[in-house]
Amino acid sequence: MKINEQKRRNIVGLLACVWFLCVTVDTGFTQDANTDRVSKIRDQINATDTRMVNQADITTLRSDLNNAMDAIVTRIQTLEKDMVDMKSRIRVLEARTAPSAAVITVPAASPAAPAPQAPPPAAAAAAAPDGLKMNVSMCASGCDAMKFSDAVALLGEGGTLTVEPGTYFDCIVIRKSMKLVGKIAQDGSRAHLKKIACSGKGAVDVEAPEVTIQGLKISEITVPDENGACVRINADTGKVLIKDIICLKSENGILGAPNNENGILTIEDSTFEGHGKNGRAHGLYINGGSEAILRNVKILASDNGHLLKTGARSTLVENSVIAALGGNSGAAINNYSGGKLTVRNNVIQLGPNTQNHNFLTYADEPDRITPGGVHEMLIENNWFIYDDPKRCCHWLFSKRSNILDKIEVRNNKFVGHVDPVVAGVDMRLNKEYDGRDAAGLRNYDGTLESLPKPGS
Repeated sequence: MKINEQKRRNIVGLLACVWFLCVTVDTGFTQDANTDRVSKIRDQINATDTRMVNQADITTLRSDLNNAMDAIVTRIQTLEKDMVDMKSRIRVLEARTAPSAAVITVPAASPAAPAPQAPPPAAAAAAAPDGLKMNVSMCASGCDAMKFSDAVALLGEGGTLTVEPGTYFDCIVIRKSMKLVGKIAQDGSRAHLKKIACSGKGAVDVEAPEVTIQGLKISEITVPDENGACVRINADTGKVLIKDIICLKSENGILGAPNNENGILTIEDSTFEGHGKNGRAHGLYINGGSEAILRNVKILASDNGHLLKTGARSTLVENSVIAALGGNSGAAINNYSGGKLTVRNNVIQLGPNTQNHNFLTYADEPDRITPGGVHEMLIENNWFIYDDPKRCCHWLFSKRSNILDKIEVRNNKFVGHVDPVVAGVDMRLNKEYDGRDAAGLRNYDGTLESLPKPGS
């Protein structure tokens, strides 16, 4: 237990007094509250040839003093612990939010390597104006916190919460601007949030002006209404950046959207695989927002749902892979509300178990079409591969799509006799191949490795 300078001085002074008292007892100058004991000592001092026959009394006195000193030190340590606990409680009470989910934390087996995104050492000591910390660490032991609720309570607005690799049966509610960063170990292991959803919504539940989520692995998130998510974004959120995360086997990879006025959702360098549930959940379900930007994202093998369903006013998908593989997903991209859709430099694939005939759907829900604004599409430099030669129909757009304004489809490679369906598409601006052999592609084996690279 760490004792501050003033307490240290007091203890040193008290020990000095005890030393002095013990010395004076040894030389015969001790006074005691017990009159009989003092009298005996004085008689013994005046007697000749006496060798401190009351040495037992002195030993007893020393023992009493030592016990008293031990009690004082123990009390000081207890008081300091109580002060730390009280400060922690005050921070929790003052914090804007505290998630209610319980946590069980299992540490990673391998040592963690320093992550490039971690804050520099000089910043670690920084404190927010309200006394909270700008950098908080979380792990099984030895960090600032072991649970997300405690970590968020310690973190100041705009701070960074860094989570060490390990498996966390926990979830986090974010109600303040912050960065949530999972460190990645040398063996590739991550901070892994597993099975637990906050507020019946998601492993990460976001409602804040500006949030970054990076480096995490999240899996197996389910809730009673079958639309749980790795990341749940509430409508009052502002800007959200999701970077380098892996979401697996949950009902939704992402559900929700930032606000419709100026909310921007950006997803980069991330993988979403094995999501969907009874048509209520999808690989990604972005149900609003001003902009949705997806770069270098993999959305794979949805189960009974669309791979990407978006209702943002503007959606950009580039340098990404959206592939049904062996999943029984619906459309690759369902832009149900219209708006501006840009699909560039991607690989988009439907497989033998796909439910729908079409890659894309646009403005097919009249009651949810975005009023006013821009309603146009640019589809360029993509691979469109239909890996089901026995299927009756291979469509670019569903027949329920409504082309509300300008549409450009150019410089794409279509594999498998794809019918554009809508009249506004001039296939002469694109390349068409009967099958994979004609396109120079390897045989489809149901894996991501049998697909070409984006931009190739």
